[in-house]
Amino acid sequence: MEELHKLFTPGSVAVVGASEKVGTVGRAILENLITTFKGEILPVNYKYDRILGLKCYRSVRDLPKAPDLAVIAVPASSTPEVVRDLCSLGVKFSIVISAGFKETGPDGARLEDELVSAARSCGMRILGPNCLGVYDPWSGLDTIFNPNDRQAKPGAGGVAFLSQSGALGAAILDWLAEAGIGLSKFVSYGNAADIKEWELVEYLAEDPRTTVIALYVEGVEDGRKFMESVRKAVAGGKPVVILKGGRTESGVKAVASHTGSLAGRGEVFSSAVRQAGAVAVDSLGDLINVLKLFARGEIPRGRRVGIVTNGGGAGVLSVDAVESVGLSLAKLEASTVENLRRALPAAASANNPVDILGDAPPERYVTAIEAVAKDPNVDSVIVITLMQSPAFDPKRFAELVKELRSQLEKPVVLVAPGGSYTMNHSKELEKELAIPYYRTPEEAVRALKLAVEWYERYRSIKG
Repeated sequence: MEELHKLFTPGSVAVVGASEKVGTVGRAILENLITTFKGEILPVNYKYDRILGLKCYRSVRDLPKAPDLAVIAVPASSTPEVVRDLCSLGVKFSIVISAGFKETGPDGARLEDELVSAARSCGMRILGPNCLGVYDPWSGLDTIFNPNDRQAKPGAGGVAFLSQSGALGAAILDWLAEAGIGLSKFVSYGNAADIKEWELVEYLAEDPRTTVIALYVEGVEDGRKFMESVRKAVAGGKPVVILKGGRTESGVKAVASHTGSLAGRGEVFSSAVRQAGAVAVDSLGDLINVLKLFARGEIPRGRRVGIVTNGGGAGVLSVDAVESVGLSLAKLEASTVENLRRALPAAASANNPVDILGDAPPERYVTAIEAVAKDPNVDSVIVITLMQSPAFDPKRFAELVKELRSQLEKPVVLVAPGGSYTMNHSKELEKELAIPYYRTPEEAVRALKLAVEWYERYRSIKG
């Protein structure tokens, strides 16, 4: 825990391969560090005296001190020599961005072995190679080489995301930022030549800033240690969500040429991580959707779902989705039904799903949401807003639901089907109310199902 903590909170960073040239990895890393990192930045490149206003050193051997972290972005063939030079200074952590190692075949594998041997000769730990490295919004460390005008990055929060793929990880960061999900840490670990994914999970299990752990993995070297690390995190009350690449025969072959990993059978891996207490998802959509719940602490304690809708058809689809995935439609207490009948128009449906009709103003929504959410037979609530109705005022809805939100102790999710008008207002509501937003009932129900399954496994592990 203490050792890996230094990887995320260095006081100084050397960028080996820093560059003035626009469009290069070395320049992008330096620009991103200058933007967010508060510690000392030490560019290294024999071509320059200064880069982006910073003094540049001709070689690692010319550095005035041992940086806490070195980010290496030079051709793969040069990396072992760079690491040996860093060792002579006493550097303890390096991130090797460079590709061209075991993912390329036997020659690359031998080069990777040489790189690791060079690091181990002095006790240095290496993240990568073939990776983007680390983004930590709490410390300001950012080694991602995508330009900030193309790469959105979430602010500080509780979700840690580990990705074996750098490019896919970067895209998921974009989605997380759009969904308003805050990060504790992002780690692209690539080939995992030295620091393994299970070590990172173990670290995050104890990290006080991390409340949820998500991973994209293609293969794990030590399945036993990986499952133990997952179980440890889950036992500590932290949801773990895993998306595995390489579940098919062709996918396994693609994995070998991507990160050089040995990908096991997808169904066996998924079964094992579920037994360890994790949520195994099959798609990027499910990954983002369930993280919306976990990041906001919206975890159902049971399978009974209440539905409030201003459109009958959307309510019917929600019921179908609920029962098709193994959740259940909550049976409302007689007192709840009677209260709703008195408060709603005669044409409305007071039974679950509660249809408050297409002319429902925000005030009617609040009445129905409060009644359904406070019913003892309800574990979670789906609120469907068909915003095409002229009676629906998004701003007024936000004002009223915000007052109600603090009184509700159960997960509430928003389903809002529609185009740009609906999407724009729904994203604003998601941000302002801290309520997860989904475009379809099926997305919302699937996320609720995955979340409640995690809770059931957590309770089982805790005994």
